[in-house]
Amino acid sequence: MKKIANCIHHTHWDLIWYFTVQDADVQFAYNFKEILNAFDKEELENFYLDGQTAPIDSYLRLFPEERERISKYVSSGQLIIGPFNSQLDSFITSGESVINNLRLGFKTSSRLGNTSNIAYLPDSFGHSIDYPKIFNQFGINDFVITRGVGDEYGLGSEFYLKSNDGSEVLVYTMIAGYGYGCYGFKEGTLFTGEAVDYNKIDVRQLIDRLLSYSTIDDQFVFPLGFDQNPMIHGITDKIKYYNTIQKDIEFVETTWKDFFDKIRNEGKDIKTHQHELISTQYHRVHRSIYSARADVKGLQDKCERILTYELQPMMSLLDSLGIEYSHGLLDKAWETLILCQTHSSANLTDETNDYIERETKNALNLAQSHKLYLLKLMSISLNLEGTEGTPLIVMNTLPHMRSEIVKTKVFSKSEHFNLYYNGEKISYTILNKTQKNNGVLRKEPLLINEDNYYYETDILLQAADMKGLSYRTYFVKEEKESSFSLFLESNHSIENEYYQIYQNEKGVGILDKKTNAVYERAIVLEDAGDEGDSFDYSYPPHDWKILDYLENADVRYSTSPLQQKMDIKGQMQIPYDLKKRKQKRADKVLNYKIQLILEKDSPVIKVSGSFTNESEQHRVRLIFTGNKSNTCSFAGTQYSVIKRKTVSEELNVWKEKNYFEEPSPIYPLLNHVSAVNKNRVMTVYTRSSKEYEFVGEEFKDIGVTIFRAYGALGYPDLNRRPGRPSGLDYRVFKTPSCQMKGENQFELGLSYMKEFDENTVFKRYVDFATDSSVYHKQTYDKSINPIDYFPTNPLKEKLPLNYDFMEIEEGEGVFGSIVKSGKSDAYLLRIFNASLNEVNIGSIKGVISEDNLYATDLRESFEEKVKGLNVFKPGELKIIKMKKGEF
Repeated sequence: MKKIANCIHHTHWDLIWYFTVQDADVQFAYNFKEILNAFDKEELENFYLDGQTAPIDSYLRLFPEERERISKYVSSGQLIIGPFNSQLDSFITSGESVINNLRLGFKTSSRLGNTSNIAYLPDSFGHSIDYPKIFNQFGINDFVITRGVGDEYGLGSEFYLKSNDGSEVLVYTMIAGYGYGCYGFKEGTLFTGEAVDYNKIDVRQLIDRLLSYSTIDDQFVFPLGFDQNPMIHGITDKIKYYNTIQKDIEFVETTWKDFFDKIRNEGKDIKTHQHELISTQYHRVHRSIYSARADVKGLQDKCERILTYELQPMMSLLDSLGIEYSHGLLDKAWETLILCQTHSSANLTDETNDYIERETKNALNLAQSHKLYLLKLMSISLNLEGTEGTPLIVMNTLPHMRSEIVKTKVFSKSEHFNLYYNGEKISYTILNKTQKNNGVLRKEPLLINEDNYYYETDILLQAADMKGLSYRTYFVKEEKESSFSLFLESNHSIENEYYQIYQNEKGVGILDKKTNAVYERAIVLEDAGDEGDSFDYSYPPHDWKILDYLENADVRYSTSPLQQKMDIKGQMQIPYDLKKRKQKRADKVLNYKIQLILEKDSPVIKVSGSFTNESEQHRVRLIFTGNKSNTCSFAGTQYSVIKRKTVSEELNVWKEKNYFEEPSPIYPLLNHVSAVNKNRVMTVYTRSSKEYEFVGEEFKDIGVTIFRAYGALGYPDLNRRPGRPSGLDYRVFKTPSCQMKGENQFELGLSYMKEFDENTVFKRYVDFATDSSVYHKQTYDKSINPIDYFPTNPLKEKLPLNYDFMEIEEGEGVFGSIVKSGKSDAYLLRIFNASLNEVNIGSIKGVISEDNLYATDLRESFEEKVKGLNVFKPGELKIIKMKKGEF
């Protein structure tokens, strides 16, 4: 019986790689015109454009006159586009990034007439357990992948991927790759000894592999396309040719939609997988790529956090007060960021990494400018009748009550001032005070007008018991005496109601007051060799790990009523490169600064600082020391917590089974990771670093990669990644900027608790991730926030001094974000249950009546009146549509 080769005509389009975005734009412009011309001449039946719309967005900016022609073929179903905007990284992009990637992809493709409802990620490095719960809410039930599936999962090419809420998608795995026979097919060499794929594996061998995994008897997918490929001319004639010259295989042209129908109708024994897909057996997933250019990943993390937890909630709150919600500006920020997040981002050449860093900064600047503009507009539009002093606005952008420690600048003519809220004096702590002059600068200081002197004061204040999604106005009044506190030096330790932290002869120790557990050498620095490249860390043949337990570091303690700080300063002697490491010659200095902060009422220890690097080919990690053995880690995904093995059985057999990459237990750190034991839970939260590994005796400790220093894109035959280089198989690109010379910063959090609760950990992360939204109306210095330079008209309708928009009371779920609907005058609240238990949603209070709450999905394809909003199902991601109604 003949085998059926289901041929799907496509291209895989990288927006940027070792080539620039301009290279890709030029090539795509000509490739795409060729496709459209072929459609016009009826020479092309259909074409699958890689599941992403970003190339078309770019094309239409260059050729807006082509919209109608493109729309003709999209609407007819011949040109298949979407549902993504761009191919995303699956593990270190947040839930909001995934949602907005799909939202923007649907936006473009819908405007052009049709959207593919098949999630297509042919080259992403593994896949998240949360994809089904996100995809289903967009009406997506089918998913095409290449990487991440291995024999350890016991799956066929076709299987169901299931999230912890029960959502599932039918997956087809291109286990031989998305272009394994393309060149042989085009060149007429398919059934000759010359036909091999890009991994130098014989095409017939790959077809046999596909047939062995197929749940459909004697059928497999034969993708006709590959990286950056133009269309293939004469596909129908080529198919006839191959069907004529041999009798074993029948080639038929089809589409992904038709093939998924075939799977559902003819597939046998289709299994279900309820975990992430991260196997390294048949394709590289680059399990240590998450630390490549850690600085850029930290910028992207910051941008995601501002958009998700600060700007979108702020825009929603202010929209309810009449300040128009600017979808266009928000979409621009998300699109700019999303286009930087493909393939784990910034794992490329120096030139393309520079572009990604610049574009990430553009997205970040847009988000920050938007936020500051809205705060400025609020400050000049407040109803100040009957008030004294200058307004200081503080906003809680999360929908639950907070007592946040706020850091801000205050500007005053006098050195002395007090803060008032509702007529009551509020205490604050001074961090720093500087006298400045905003007069016209002159070369001779005596010529500067002394009347223009003012004071810039950095302060901390506690915005106590702020209701969810609300703002309040404090007033800065200049008075003869001021009520404030200062940081005072201490000799022994810092502590709050949760912890005591100190240095002794062993290093830094932490006492967890809630469990009385003591963690000696709680934070350790590790420097080790790295022979890897932009895709992977790899241990060198002759490594030399150097540890610093911080016992000899210089430590200063300082305390105030709101915050206590432990400042650690030291240096490690490390080798310059792998040659010196092999010789065990520590000829360079790695200077470090670490600050531990305990805040009043906070269960999270803030751990931040920097390493000043002068060496090459090494990896620096912070090790957080536990005191219990671990067989698994519990890490946050987009909307769940996943259990991962601290060591895999495949490590013993991967070489003899010819895995493409060592199945190392190095994992992505999206938001938080926990070591969970009886009566002992240690959690690390991140605002920068994106990679962790459980290390040490019995895997007691959590190692977080701060940065990797490496010098190339694509080395061959690494210890962790044998075989050809990743990237181009015949070329190594030098990347000197990736040696990470200079200052490398990090921001982490650390907490301990007695019992592990997924939602509690996630909520602590959201609090830790969200910065203060605060603004002092002042006229002294317009350079602090450059957007203050622009004159702005106040609103015609004055704003109240204090306002409560929306609060979730007594809810156990986790806040995702809140946005304004793009289809109606309503708000969309995203909340989720990260646990496998039913939990209480709580009640939603505020300006939106409970009678105007509706359940919907991420596409707003339906709405159902919410009755008795009280229970989250296990793992549920819930979208609540909040209609304005009558206030």
